[in-house]
Amino acid sequence: MSTSRHPAQVTAVSGPVVPESGVRVLPVSGLGEIREGDDLVAELAAALVPLSPRPGDVLCVSTKIVSKALGLRVPAEERERAIAEAAVRTVARRLHTHVVTSVVQIPSGPIMAAAGVDSSNAPDGPLLLPEDPDACARTVREGLLAALGVELGVVLTDTSSRIWRVGVGDIALGAAGVASLQDLRGGTDADGRPLSVTVRNLADELAAAADLVKGKSSGVPAALVRGVPEATGQDIAARELSRTGPEDWFRRPSLESVWVALGLAPEQEPVARMSPEPAAERISRALAVAAVPRDAGRPSTAVARVSTPEGPRPHIVVHAVGATADALIDAATLAERIRTALGAESLGVPLPEITLEIVHTISEEEQP
Repeated sequence: MSTSRHPAQVTAVSGPVVPESGVRVLPVSGLGEIREGDDLVAELAAALVPLSPRPGDVLCVSTKIVSKALGLRVPAEERERAIAEAAVRTVARRLHTHVVTSVVQIPSGPIMAAAGVDSSNAPDGPLLLPEDPDACARTVREGLLAALGVELGVVLTDTSSRIWRVGVGDIALGAAGVASLQDLRGGTDADGRPLSVTVRNLADELAAAADLVKGKSSGVPAALVRGVPEATGQDIAARELSRTGPEDWFRRPSLESVWVALGLAPEQEPVARMSPEPAAERISRALAVAAVPRDAGRPSTAVARVSTPEGPRPHIVVHAVGATADALIDAATLAERIRTALGAESLGVPLPEITLEIVHTISEEEQP
C-alpha cells in the first residue's frame, strides 16, 4: 500500500559554513502516514537516503509507527481491557480528574502508564505497544542493512515519565545494534578519579536527543543521531535497561502493597488521586480500607467513627459493641488495621497526629 508524502521543508541559513563535528540530530522527513500493512522498512529507507546514512549512525523511530504498520490497535471502547491484558503486574492506579490511569509493567520490562496504550495521533483507535520491541528493532535494522548497505543502530522510542521527575521524555523500548548500556567503570573522570559505579544508559539518551527534532505534533516520527562515539560498538537489547526484577530499587511499600497486605482484592481497592489529597479524604479512605472484611467468615461487630476530621487532631473511636470476647477482639483487630492503613496514607505526605481509642459499649440487657 502506498502512502502519501509531504515535501520536506528546507530552511536557508546565512553565514559561514561550519565543518561538521560533534553530535548531530537529523529529522527524518518525508514519511507519510503509516498504515497497517505498509512496508515500514522501505518507507524509512527512502526517507533516509537524503541524509546519507553512515556506519555508526543510530536511527531512533517512534514505536507508534511500528504499531501502526503492524495493525496493533483496538477500538476505543476496548482500551481498558487491552491495558489489563498487556499488564504483567499492576504497580498503581491513580485518578486524574475523572479518568483512572493504571501504571503497569509491560511484557518487555518497563513500567508504563496505561501499558503504553496511546490514543494521540491515532484517529482509528488506540495503539498498543509491540510485545517484543527489541525484535521489532532487529527487523528494522536488518531491513535497512539490506536496503541501504549501511550498518545502522536502531532504537524504538516511546514517551514516558521518570520516577520522581516531573514531565515526560522519550526512552528506548527496543534496540538493535546499539550499545544501550556503556560500562564506564574502570575509567577515570576529568580529575583522574576512578569510576566505580557509572554505567551510562546510552539508549535512553539517544531516544531523548532524537525527541528534540521529532514528536507528537511535528509529524516527524524518526530522527538520525550522528556522531556519538561507540554508539554502535555493542548490541545490547533495550530489555536490559529495565530494573523491574530482583534488582528493583523501589519496592518499599506503596498504598497498593499495604492494601494487598490487609487482604484487599484488586476489585476492592480504592483509587487514589494523582493530585494532592486533603488529610480528611485520606483518613476516610484508610477507615474504608480497614473495614473491608478480610475473609468471608464471621462479620465483624466493631464500628469505627472519626470525630472532628477537619480539626488539628482528628480522633478515631472504635466501638466494641456487646459483652462477648469477640466484640473486644473485633475492635482491637479493626484498630490495628486502621493504624496500618493510616500508615500507608502517610507514606507520601504525613498525616496530622491522630488519636485512636476503643470504646466498649454494653447494653443494659447484657450487663451482669
